[in-house]
Amino acid sequence: MRVLMVGRKPSIALNELRRYWGTVDVATGLHAPRFTRYDLVIAQEPTIKIGLPALLQAKLSNAALITEVHGDYLRGNFLPWKDRLFAWLVLRSSDFVRAVNSGIAWNLQSRGLSNVHVVPAVYIRLDIFKPLKNPDERGHVVVTAARLVPEKGLDLLLRAVPLLLQDFPDLEVRILGEGPMRKSLQGLAGELGVGDVVKFLGWAPVDDLVKHYNEAAVFVCTSHYEGGPRTVFEAASCLTPSVSTPVGIVPEVLRDGESVLLVERRDPDLLAEKIAQLLHDRDKRRRLAEKAREIVLREFEWSKSVERYARAYLALASPRP
Repeated sequence: MRVLMVGRKPSIALNELRRYWGTVDVATGLHAPRFTRYDLVIAQEPTIKIGLPALLQAKLSNAALITEVHGDYLRGNFLPWKDRLFAWLVLRSSDFVRAVNSGIAWNLQSRGLSNVHVVPAVYIRLDIFKPLKNPDERGHVVVTAARLVPEKGLDLLLRAVPLLLQDFPDLEVRILGEGPMRKSLQGLAGELGVGDVVKFLGWAPVDDLVKHYNEAAVFVCTSHYEGGPRTVFEAASCLTPSVSTPVGIVPEVLRDGESVLLVERRDPDLLAEKIAQLLHDRDKRRRLAEKAREIVLREFEWSKSVERYARAYLALASPRP
């Protein structure tokens, strides 16, 4: 089979996918390689930028088109109406739509799409993301890793920090990531009087990311919507429990109070309360982290996840006349 993947950058599992699919070419936007014919074209995220080039390539090749949706951004007003309209045009022109969790699938199906298939997008290298420090020996360190953009909702975490400082004066909050909101988030931290407590550390190479996970007592996700997020499961692989909004695949595979603590409302007091529960209780931290890591081992180990993804697409992309 000959496959064209259209996206912002090559898939992190490109070499493994070639073993399952055969020839896999990569295109970024309109910059597609020259080809004779493709059997399958895959439109990766973001749909509003990648969708049209992928759709054109599929039409030229008479190839099956699978469009991937990694976030629930078509719900609500996260996108301008023109972008939402364009995204729906691409999705309705696709042979299949991949949703990376059931929540996204339900939203797409409720809007009339019948060709939606759920294939998770969480791939964890257990040889890299692994426990390096005893969870019982970690200090009052809270870590999050995310792009600094509105949908990540990091203002919620910042507003919880003054509340946490009342009980944990030695608290340290590390924000790993970059984005257009960095300046405004740093400004908010200053306004809240926590500029010395919250560290904006920028993008972290993988080795540093693993180090931060292993130094954290708690990982926090405050997103409005997500596909995974993979970071929650990377942290779990390092025996770091998470406090998370109920986004992405998290509430589908992790159970509140057993393998994660969910924050059902965007309320700084509630978020601070959940984080404090884990900072106060080492035994609870360990129980949640160990249970979450078991789930990662079972469901999201790298080779298992890549095989699930590859075989799902092989089944969907049958030869076209």
